[in-house]
Amino acid sequence: MRDMYLDALFAPQALAILGDFDVLDSPARNIMSNLEGWGYQGKIIAVNCPSGQLEEGSVASLSCAPPVDLAIICLDPVYVSAVVAQLADCGVKAVIVTSAGFRDIGGQGYYLEQELIQIAAQRNITLLGPNCIGVASWSGRMNASLVDRLPRQGKIAFFSPSASMCQAVLDWAAREDVGFSKFASLGNRALLDEAAMLRFLADDPETSVIAGYLEGMNNGRRFARSSQTITREKPVLMLQGGMTEFGQQAITGHVGALTGSELAYQVALKQAGIIQVDNLAVLFDLARLFGMQPLPSGPELVIITNSGGAGILAADGLAGTALHMAQLGQRTQERLRQILPVHARLGNPLDVGSAASPQQIADVLSAVLHDPRLSMVLAVIAPGTGVDVAAIASALGAVPRGSKHVVAVCLVGQEGGLEAKRLLHAQGLPCFSYPQAALTGLSTMLCYAQWKKKPYPVEVCYRRDKTKAEHFIRECLGAGKTELFGFEMQPLLQAYEIQFPHTELARTSKSAVKIAKRLGKPVVLKIASPDIEYKRDVDGVEVGLESPDAVRRAFGQLTARAQCLRQEAFVSGCLVQEMIPGRPCELRIHVQRDPHFGPLIRFGLSGYQAEIFQDFSLRLAPLSLDDAADMVRETKAFALLKRERGRDALDLRALEDLLLTISQMTLDFPEIYTLECDPVLATARGVWVAGARMTLAQAVE
Repeated sequence: MRDMYLDALFAPQALAILGDFDVLDSPARNIMSNLEGWGYQGKIIAVNCPSGQLEEGSVASLSCAPPVDLAIICLDPVYVSAVVAQLADCGVKAVIVTSAGFRDIGGQGYYLEQELIQIAAQRNITLLGPNCIGVASWSGRMNASLVDRLPRQGKIAFFSPSASMCQAVLDWAAREDVGFSKFASLGNRALLDEAAMLRFLADDPETSVIAGYLEGMNNGRRFARSSQTITREKPVLMLQGGMTEFGQQAITGHVGALTGSELAYQVALKQAGIIQVDNLAVLFDLARLFGMQPLPSGPELVIITNSGGAGILAADGLAGTALHMAQLGQRTQERLRQILPVHARLGNPLDVGSAASPQQIADVLSAVLHDPRLSMVLAVIAPGTGVDVAAIASALGAVPRGSKHVVAVCLVGQEGGLEAKRLLHAQGLPCFSYPQAALTGLSTMLCYAQWKKKPYPVEVCYRRDKTKAEHFIRECLGAGKTELFGFEMQPLLQAYEIQFPHTELARTSKSAVKIAKRLGKPVVLKIASPDIEYKRDVDGVEVGLESPDAVRRAFGQLTARAQCLRQEAFVSGCLVQEMIPGRPCELRIHVQRDPHFGPLIRFGLSGYQAEIFQDFSLRLAPLSLDDAADMVRETKAFALLKRERGRDALDLRALEDLLLTISQMTLDFPEIYTLECDPVLATARGVWVAGARMTLAQAVE
């Protein structure tokens, strides 16, 4: 998609509105009223289209000076595509289509939208919508939308495919006196999508915080790749809808968007550095916090309070956050002794007492802000007899803060203290109603500040014989073989230089003994059946077999047990596999290709416990060096395994190399739909893939 004309969308010199101006409350008249009421300084051309139908020659009149950069179309869907083609001929660079009745209703509407997309792409015209409510740009005093109440100017930009979500957020911002720089209603996202908006807002000097609401994605990989560089410059907050089966069904009917798996969305946003929130209240709090305060330089926090109980509750709230209770410096304590009564306890939380005047509380904040050890301050103010909350808010807001410390205020239980909140917000101090919400927000800011300092991810391309692998996969698909198991995958593993124990198929106990003798070491026998997905389900593995009798006996036991437990399964024999010496750690790597984000890689322990406790790490390909290292180390059970008695230190580098190689393999071949390496045997001298299975499908990427 070409989005080079987004400036024409948000800062047009002249714009046209095409719609029915004869109807009092028509969309065209409402947009015209909002533009004029907000003081838009550019030229506005109204093209009247009674009953939503365009009259002959109406568009030609738009060829004027200054040229029309933006056209807002409020017409019947059947006329929109032809109008867009005519607008392109007149030099219009961008269009906003407010009309519904396209992909959002399905049926014929889907084909109308496809026609619209084709025309806009061919004519190189930026298309917002259809089924949207427009845009607003505060710097240009342009309200080209159906929203008549907008907040004041600020540094937060917001976009959403949902019109109601746009209206809810804008209404909240107006009520809470939070400033915005731009907003866009994306509608069906026929061409202009979240990734394009992110790139535009990343370069927008008027925007310091980007917030959005997501409902599915048309191109998830494009969005994730765009976000990785943008989040290094500005915080991006995203509320994700459709994270359940019912939510995904609702999305499809809402804006006709494609949905993906919950895990894929969460992993994509995490890898891109996007801050994920799960409800509107948190989105609002974080947007305000990021918009008003600098990023913290460290985790050291001081709590100032006029209530001992409120201070204790706030201190308890630090559990589970990345924040630390700081110790006040000697010089800071000396300053505080000059401000507070002699009996005041100079600790953290710093309890100034309920009798402290507003000016004393402000002086305490000023003294604390001079302490070089501190990064963040949270003032927790509780109501009480003689406590003038509004006066305290005014005094706190007047304290000079500089740009080194993050300061937030919590007015405990002050749901009705709107005046105090407005005073604080006007002075750039974010205000919360509960300490936990404030601490969670501060912790989120700290994690984002630390993430920004991380070096850019380094992707690694590992050696492989891609021609050999391509020939193997093409042969499998040509023969209609889409599911491969165990030793059948050895050619692919060899092409990527992945180690695996020598394995052969034995159809009889006699041949199993011969293979074991040829291997010349203890062997492992595994049941061989395409109908048995996991061998542990039928207790289908025998290890440490050294003598011919042991091999022969194990072969009979495994096949008999499998036929008894799974009578419908076809048993082709047993796999005879060399045994890796020592006490290897059994791990599992599973790859599932998501339709929007590509290969989703899961790493964890092998066996039932990993599934029961859901102890695994997730990343989307391509993996960077840091991704692979973090995946290996972030599972809880893995830390326990490293300390298990009798086990040597594992070769972590070899394990990371295996993850990177599998990432490369799944990117090289979109035909790989699922890939599972289980078990992966990790030892102090290397890593072996002792079991594997793969599902192939015709590539759609």
